[in-house]
Amino acid sequence: MFCKKVFISFIVMLLSIMFSTSGFAQDFDEDFSIPSNKIEKQAYEKYILNKENKDYRYTKNTVIDEDTTIDGNVIVTDGDLTVKGEIDGDVLVILGNIYIKTDAVINGCVTSINGRIYQNEKSAVSGNQIETKVKNLFSRHEWDRDFDVHDEDFKSWDYKYIPKDYRRSYSTLPLGKWDDPFLIRYNRVQGLFLGMAIPKKIRGKYNYFSPHGFGGYSFEEKCWRYELGVDRWLFNQKDFRFEIGGKFYDLTDTKDNWLITPTENSLAAFFIHEDFQDFYRRNGYELHISQNLSIFLKSTLAYRNDKYESVEKNIDWALFGGDKKFAGNPAIDDGYMRSIYGELYLDTRNNKDLPVRGWYGKISVETSNSKLNSDFSFNQYIFELRRYQTFGRYERIDMRFKAGSSAGNLPLQKTYKIGGISTLRGFDYKEFSGNRMLLANFEYNISPKIFTSNFLFFDGIRYVTFLDLGAAWFTNNLADKNEWTAKGHEGFSHLKWNDIKCDFGVALTSSSGRCRLSIAKRTDTGMDPIVITFRLSKPF
Repeated sequence: MFCKKVFISFIVMLLSIMFSTSGFAQDFDEDFSIPSNKIEKQAYEKYILNKENKDYRYTKNTVIDEDTTIDGNVIVTDGDLTVKGEIDGDVLVILGNIYIKTDAVINGCVTSINGRIYQNEKSAVSGNQIETKVKNLFSRHEWDRDFDVHDEDFKSWDYKYIPKDYRRSYSTLPLGKWDDPFLIRYNRVQGLFLGMAIPKKIRGKYNYFSPHGFGGYSFEEKCWRYELGVDRWLFNQKDFRFEIGGKFYDLTDTKDNWLITPTENSLAAFFIHEDFQDFYRRNGYELHISQNLSIFLKSTLAYRNDKYESVEKNIDWALFGGDKKFAGNPAIDDGYMRSIYGELYLDTRNNKDLPVRGWYGKISVETSNSKLNSDFSFNQYIFELRRYQTFGRYERIDMRFKAGSSAGNLPLQKTYKIGGISTLRGFDYKEFSGNRMLLANFEYNISPKIFTSNFLFFDGIRYVTFLDLGAAWFTNNLADKNEWTAKGHEGFSHLKWNDIKCDFGVALTSSSGRCRLSIAKRTDTGMDPIVITFRLSKPF
C-alpha cells in the first residue's frame, strides 16, 4: 500500500512539473552540458567591446539599484540581471534574462546568452542589444568535437571532407561498443582480456563497405576471442540509409551490459572483488538488413546461428578483498540456437552515455523453433522506453519503463533478472528472475545552482531522488506448454500491487552524472538495511 501511494504521488508531481515548466525548458535545455566558464570566456571575447573597463562579475540573480552607478562592465552568470540605476560599460548576462527598468541607463552594449532582454520605454541603452544562443559562440567543428550535441541542421553536414565516427555521427545507429581501439577487460571467467577494436565508420558521401570488429586474448581461458563483420550501405547514407551485412564471432558473452558497462564491471572485479556480469560462450554468425526510417528511427531484421556453452569461473584474485571469493558463474542451457531477430530502435538523446534530454525506445522480438533446426523453441518480446526531460539548466527528470515477456520455453540465458544496480537499487543483485518482467525507474535530478545562494556542498555536485518499481516472475502454468500454446501476453493478469517491489533513495552525482553515490531503501520491510552503492556510470 505504501509503495502504491508513493508511486501515485510521484506521478502526480511529475506531470505537474512537466506541464507547468514545459515552455521554460525549451529556452535552456539545448546547452545544458557545457561548462559555464567556457561559455563565459567565449562570450566575453565576442561581446565585451570595452575591455579596458573594469569588470564587475556576479552570479545568480543580480539587481543594480536606482541610486547605484557602476563604472565598468557587468557580467552575470547563471541568473537574471535587473538594472534600475546606471552602468557605464557593456552588459553580458549568461543563461539569464536582462530587465532594464524605468529611468535605467546603460552606456554600452547589452547581450543576453540563452535569455531575453526586456527594456522599459523610459530607459536608455546607447549600444547594441543582442539576444543569442550558446551554440552561436562556437564554430561548428568545435561544437561537434567538444560537446557532442545533436545538430538540427544535420542534413547539411558534409561527409566528403571529415570522416564521421559511426557511434557519434548518426543518431539512429545503436550504441557503440568501444570508446577506444584498445580493449582491456577483467572478470572472473576471462581473467585479463587484452584486445584491439575497429569500430564502424561512415566515410564520405559515396557508398562504402565498412569492416568492423575486435580481437583479443583471454589469459585465463587461454584462447582468442573475436568478432569480425562487414556492412554495405546503399542509397543515401545520411537520410534513409539501407544496410546489409554480416559478422561471425567467438565470444565470451554476457547479456548484462544494460546493467553495468564492461569497463565499470572490470574495475569492480579488479579492485573490490565484485563481478556483476554473468558469462557464457557464444560462437556463430549473423546476417542482417536494416533500414533507417528517419534520422531517429531504425528497423533491423537478422538471422542468427549460434552455439551456446556454459563457462566456469577461472580466477578468485582481486587487488583488494582479502579472502573474499567471486561467486560462481551460473550455467546456461547449452545447445544450438538458430533464431530470427527483429528490432525497431528510436534514439533522439543528445548523448549516448550521459543523456540529459531526448527519447530512447526499443521494441525487439526474437523467435527460435524446430522449423529453424534449433534446439530451442521460444518467442521473446522486449519493450523499453526512456525519457530525459530537462526543466531549465538545473532540473531534470529521467524515466524508464521496461517490460519483457516470452512464449514457449525460454532458455536460462534469455530469462529476465532484476534487482540491485540499475534496476531495483534497494534489493539484492539479480534477486528476482523469470520469463516475465516489469520495471519502472524515475529520477528527479537537481543542481544546487537553482537556489539563489550556495546550497550544501559544491556547485558541481547534483542531487538526485529516485523511485524504482518492478517485478520478475515465472509463469509456471505456462512454462510446461510447448511451441506456441503459451502466448506472450499471458501471465500478467494475476499481477497485483503487492507483487510489485518498490524502493526509493537519494544520490549525489558529479555534474556530468558519471560518478554517483546512492543510498536506497526497499519499502516491503523495515528490517533490511539500506543499500549504499558507488557507480561510475548512469543507471539508465
